[in-house]
Amino acid sequence: MPRGWTADAAAAIVAAMPTRRRRPTVLISSSQRALRVPRKRIADLVAFVARREGVRLAEVDLAVVAAGEMAGLNRRYLARGGATDVLSFDLSEAGRGGLCVQLVVCGDVAAAQAAARGQGTQRELMLYVVHGLLHQMGYEDSSIRGAAKMHARQDELLEDFLRRR
Repeated sequence: MPRGWTADAAAAIVAAMPTRRRRPTVLISSSQRALRVPRKRIADLVAFVARREGVRLAEVDLAVVAAGEMAGLNRRYLARGGATDVLSFDLSEAGRGGLCVQLVVCGDVAAAQAAARGQGTQRELMLYVVHGLLHQMGYEDSSIRGAAKMHARQDELLEDFLRRR
């Protein structure tokens, strides 16, 4: 440290220096059997969405679960019956250096919806990941206008990501 500088002054200068954008840490677990989870591709998708949305993501914990487990979580956290596609939670703490998100995705719902829509299960899974991330980045789908904006953005992001791969 240069002569005459205080530790606080040095820390303030270091904090103000631009930092190289770090990829978020993505932790993925799967306790279901309905679909294969492409871990590397999902980690790339998470980084892509964060970059495109201009959000600093520190960590994403993704759990892909079966319908029974999702139904229990849906009942516990949203007081709704049955399995849903995705639940998202903000686990951020002050000083963590970015948004920390937990996503819980239902593999059984993704497989059923993919079949109904005539598309691949992994694409449906990735759609749910984008949807959950956007919720934590400030999008909402409880109003007609909000839902239209959010769904258009998630479709755009996923298409752009898939086009580049």
